[in-house]
Amino acid sequence: MMTEHEEQTTPLAGQRVLVVEDQYLIAEDLCTLVEQLGGTIMGPVSGVEAALDLLQAGQPDLVMLDVNLEGERVYKVCTALREAEIPFVFITGYDASVIHPHFRSVPHLEKPIEEAALRGALARL
Repeated sequence: MMTEHEEQTTPLAGQRVLVVEDQYLIAEDLCTLVEQLGGTIMGPVSGVEAALDLLQAGQPDLVMLDVNLEGERVYKVCTALREAEIPFVFITGYDASVIHPHFRSVPHLEKPIEEAALRGALARL
């Protein structure tokens, strides 16, 4: 059993986090941040089909995904996540207005991601 301090410092402890991001350096930064918060990384992957394949291979506890992957929107992945009841957070360089209205209630963070912002988004899930 984790102490309250451990829960605050490692909110992702024991959780498998799928990172879906097409920019390598940003994906690496996200993976490092997830690991610092106690999570285990699935991926990262850089495309919609690769994300869907990983979802079929093993269910993550949380998904962090960019809205736009090499010009393709990720809404097919988002629909699969909702159907599987897997929480997710958008990581994007855009503001919320570019997110499809059906998914605007999903927490989103603007790049570059800071630890405090990610912690806040996790608290809203």
